Amino acid sequence: MPVLPIRFVDVNVTDLDRSVDFYTRHLELPIIDTPQLDANEAWLDGGPVVIRLHRADGNPSRWVADDLQLGFRHFGFSVTGLDERAELLHEAGVPFHLEPLDATGNVRITFFFDPDGVLLEFVQGHLDHHKVWNFDIVEQVRARPAPERPTFDHVAMTTRDHDATVDFYRSTLGFDVSGQLFLEADPRGFEITHLHAGETVIELFTFAEEKSPSPWSAAETMIGFRHVGFGGETGGVAVDDVVERLAQHGATLVADSPCPVLLDRDGFPLRIED
Repeated sequence: MPVLPIRFVDVNVTDLDRSVDFYTRHLELPIIDTPQLDANEAWLDGGPVVIRLHRADGNPSRWVADDLQLGFRHFGFSVTGLDERAELLHEAGVPFHLEPLDATGNVRITFFFDPDGVLLEFVQGHLDHHKVWNFDIVEQVRARPAPERPTFDHVAMTTRDHDATVDFYRSTLGFDVSGQLFLEADPRGFEITHLHAGETVIELFTFAEEKSPSPWSAAETMIGFRHVGFGGETGGVAVDDVVERLAQHGATLVADSPCPVLLDRDGFPLRIED
């Protein structure tokens, strides 16, 4: 089965110029010169992933900063000099969700919001998993040089059923698990599982406590996170075949033009492109 890593993250924005300035200035993401784009779009180079910004007239997002809400949580970038970067964000008046701290797994992290309320993370260092599933993946990640600028690392989502979700992404898109973290001090029963494909990661949150539904809807346009795209190198497998495999494993097709968009079991939107 071909491995289909994350190729892009789409975000709906209210002010395209403001968002382009934010991502190019604070995350140092270069603009990709793409002649076919119209005046309402901008593509930015996030390393292994393209960040695609779309100016949209939409409703405010119903996403909340509570990890017990199913579906999309945040996307993260690997960095060096995290504290210095955080200080520059503070000086620019960027709102923070979590100040820099040393986190479980021997990494340093901080969380902040983009101009439309999308939660972003800076991560410094390589994770030390409590349980390693695949030593080869862990060693490959550790062998990568430190990024010279912020580089896309992962998208995080909350799931209701850990085993079913791991099986879904392994069986449909070829992701494999590197390891897990167990946050024993968290009263919610918090565990994190990392699934890898190429240089991209799905950071899977699971909790013992009850979760609330995903706010994502195919029936309306909402500002903020839009969807994650997989494709670009499908290993000779047709998009229709990928969509069929996703549906067979429980995904729901919610749009088929211009490219298929499906929801996984927890309401996380996946877009498939060839």
